Amino acid sequence: MRFLHNCAAFRRTVLAAAVCLLFCAAVFSQEPPPRISGFSFDGLKRTKEFVIQRDLQRFIGMEISDSVLHDIETVLQSENLFTDISLEAVPLSEAESDIRISLNEKISILPIPIVAVTDGSFAAGAFFLDSNAMGMKNTFVIGGLFSAKMLMGTALFARPASGRIPGITVYTGVAKKNYEITDTKENELFSFDSLSVSGQLRLTEKFGEAFSAGIGTGFSIISVDSADGIAQCIESVKAWENCVSLSVSVSDWNGTFMSEKSASAEGSAAVTACSDAFYAAEAKIRIQHPVTERLRFIQSACAFCGFDTPVVFYRGGSSVSVRLFPDDFVSERLAGISAGLEYALLPTRIGLVSVYGVYQAACAKEFDSSLVCSQGAGGGLRLYLSKIAFPACAFEMIYNMTEQRVSTGFSLGISF
Repeated sequence: MRFLHNCAAFRRTVLAAAVCLLFCAAVFSQEPPPRISGFSFDGLKRTKEFVIQRDLQRFIGMEISDSVLHDIETVLQSENLFTDISLEAVPLSEAESDIRISLNEKISILPIPIVAVTDGSFAAGAFFLDSNAMGMKNTFVIGGLFSAKMLMGTALFARPASGRIPGITVYTGVAKKNYEITDTKENELFSFDSLSVSGQLRLTEKFGEAFSAGIGTGFSIISVDSADGIAQCIESVKAWENCVSLSVSVSDWNGTFMSEKSASAEGSAAVTACSDAFYAAEAKIRIQHPVTERLRFIQSACAFCGFDTPVVFYRGGSSVSVRLFPDDFVSERLAGISAGLEYALLPTRIGLVSVYGVYQAACAKEFDSSLVCSQGAGGGLRLYLSKIAFPACAFEMIYNMTEQRVSTGFSLGISF
């Protein structure tokens, strides 16, 4: 009996081993998925094909999978130059496939009307924009804005970093402004006029797909007049500024939103014609994370800190992502955070209409060196255009719970 029992056990062991071997053979005998050998395009008109081929070069040799195809589409969507993107794997052999990409180019060269209304203050203007200059993703902008307190003109050319060639940005601007600086309770502190001319040259280098670093140099000439009684506080400035920056950014396209996670830091030092020096540091963090296909978490935080900075270089609340301080309030040191949810409300033929709600908090240094903090909540509406590489329109309303004040803003052609 023991002999028969041992034989049965032996047969079960042999059978289990055979099943295991057959399973392993089936697994390891499967052919690996084909690898990407190249890309072909259908729909490119203005954009140079080698520019897009260069952006997708890192995918050559990768095994084709849903995640890889998703990453390829994310790269194309992040260019903000294409719409109606579709990808198809075309087998060339058992081991290789070509990726055929069909797309339509957005309108990237056009005049842009600018309208901005903030707490009753109106500004308007026009710019000529080419966001794909020479078909190489270069950006060229020239135009101007005017309001009751400001008249300005600006021009910019930017070429993104590519391969071993650093990116370059050249900027120049001229502005005539009437300042009516207030504190956070809207009490007027200073009133003066200024005429400024500025220019900057910046070089940017990419390290991998996410990291980049930049250096810049530039000048600012700001002439101040009508500063009766405040000559010691508000002075004309001629300054030469140098800056360095570091940033990291990753993007993801989920079919509805292009979401971004990024962080950056910048430091600058400037020397005036009188050999005085002043410094500044700035840090930003931005998180956009999908919760569902049509709902995402949005967060933006920023801090600015100046040291011995002239008043004409102070920043306002919008520079730190909040709408809690009066428009005419500026500070040498301030920080803010805005966080909430954004929902894709209405996809349309011209673009996507979304609504969002946010909580905001901010702190700033007053002119008397005291620290003031505010918090508030609100929401707004945004339009993302699908066929035009063009800043859309937005409306926002924030209630400052600390000061019990409502701030509103509407923009067309520019983003808050």
